[in-house]
Amino acid sequence: MRLIPLLKDSYYFFKRRFFLILWISLVTYIFYNTYMFYFNGRQFYYIRRILGLGLCISRGTASVINLCCALVLLPLCKKLNQVLYRILSKLWPNLFFFWLERAKSFHMTVAVTLVMFALVHSVSHFVNLWNFSRSYDERMKEINFAKYKNESPFFLLLSQPGLTGVSMLIIILLMGMTSMRVVRRNIYNAFWYTHQLYMLFIALLIVHPLSGVLKEEILDDVESSPITSHEEGWSNSSSIDTHKFISIRSKTWTWMAFPLGCFLIDLVWRISSRNRARVHILEVTHMPGRTLSLTLSCPHSQFMCRMGQYILLQCLDISLLEWHPFTVVKVPTSNSRNFVVWVRVKGDWTEHLERLLLENGANRLSFLVDGAFSSPMEGAAADEVALCVAAGVGITPFVSLLHHMLLKPRTKLPGRIHLLWIVRTEEEITWLADLANDTILQLRDANRPDRLHIEFYVTGTKGNDIKAFKGKEECSATHMVVINEKGKITHALSNNEKSMTDDEKASLLTPNRRRHACTDDEKRNNLNHMKYYEIAKEYPLLGCRLKRGRPHWDRVFGYWVHLYPHKRLNLYCCGTKKLVKSLKNKCKYITSNTKTKITIVHERFS
Repeated sequence: MRLIPLLKDSYYFFKRRFFLILWISLVTYIFYNTYMFYFNGRQFYYIRRILGLGLCISRGTASVINLCCALVLLPLCKKLNQVLYRILSKLWPNLFFFWLERAKSFHMTVAVTLVMFALVHSVSHFVNLWNFSRSYDERMKEINFAKYKNESPFFLLLSQPGLTGVSMLIIILLMGMTSMRVVRRNIYNAFWYTHQLYMLFIALLIVHPLSGVLKEEILDDVESSPITSHEEGWSNSSSIDTHKFISIRSKTWTWMAFPLGCFLIDLVWRISSRNRARVHILEVTHMPGRTLSLTLSCPHSQFMCRMGQYILLQCLDISLLEWHPFTVVKVPTSNSRNFVVWVRVKGDWTEHLERLLLENGANRLSFLVDGAFSSPMEGAAADEVALCVAAGVGITPFVSLLHHMLLKPRTKLPGRIHLLWIVRTEEEITWLADLANDTILQLRDANRPDRLHIEFYVTGTKGNDIKAFKGKEECSATHMVVINEKGKITHALSNNEKSMTDDEKASLLTPNRRRHACTDDEKRNNLNHMKYYEIAKEYPLLGCRLKRGRPHWDRVFGYWVHLYPHKRLNLYCCGTKKLVKSLKNKCKYITSNTKTKITIVHERFS
């Protein structure tokens, strides 16, 4: 009986890690195949005699690096992915959205592999430089990289392949270290600017192997045929004078031609389109939670944007290089040729933008727009039942769905939406309050009230604020009264006892001295003057949908399973990494233990 759960766990583990296992297998095969080719190749006998296994390791890792450099560019081709969306969204939408969802993780997996093999490749070449100097071949001087025996490896490192290799290693290490989550969160500019070195890295990658340091022997058809002789037999099979060598041909171009061509086409396309896509700020709204709502003009009449898509914005007054992604919360229509984005002020770029808006005003600022680009969240607009979970500013991909329902309450798709929004304070709900309230009323008038099921979860309660305020008031208390076991009254001085004079300490024992810095009436007045926003007073329809605390996911998923038995559902989540991980575990549990299958489609915060 215990074997069945174990087999289930193993099945779901391999199913979840299938693509990672497939990637590791592909990388291992390419490395092993190249390694054995140089290990057994007769044409590499003389160069292998000098370098040893360093030749095989360096060439095997070079093949993996070429593969990674080719594949790491594909997720960055945003315009071409947009074209694929228009083609595949009707033919096979699930495949395309799966690629969009996995594009970021695929890029990171390839990048981590690239950094690891770049380190091994560099170490193997450092060893090769030492072997070139130590194992100088007096008989076959043509294949030597050193000019004489025991030449300093440092001078060999100053050559063209050495300098380009070290430069590439420095660039890839900088890109790898600044890609760490801690660095991205705290020093995003370091991550951004180091990643602008990728074009220099690609140029160095192409130039690096052109020096022809490694050489192979030219063999005729008889000599190149498979034989079983030992290497010593190979070396004595012909005269030294008949040996001819050529540089090992670089295969980097064969790996990079197609992806680099796609990337350059995409880059030129984006540059040419975004340079004429200048927009102006029509309206700025400061929302609670230090969030800005920017209403922008459309860059041109051909600008198209779908629900859930995002754009890249560049403010020339802040930076000429930085482009930042923002989800379009209100897409342009035929009646209203403008769109809206929400900007959460968090980081130096958004703080600079907020300061410029306050100092110079919105009329003096202009933006360049790149996009719109496809997102995994687009699938919610095409599902009959869409389960949507958002945290904080992660609500932005789903706002356009509410706008669509408000304007077209009787459309077939999206069918029914279950939207859960987790916020810290009730004031943040005002971002969506007017739109959600109007949408609910519009759906009721259209006799489609069951089309939208929305719930708000407020994790921070006003009770905590009251306790905090009381704590600040009561911290001014100088002592508290305590009754001991004998019934006598004693007192305990506060932490400020050391800073009090003897007269002040004595005055604490007098009955006429108040024990608190302010009277009870003053406290009551202070608490009454404190304002706490309650969404239910202004929006009764939303107040009944508000809950305190975090969602009880067992109940939420149980409700969905009861409501949609034997269904295949998609859960769209935009929030923190912890939230996504929790929902992934719940979806896995529901899928393995019930007849309802739930697939999570997520878009994490950066």
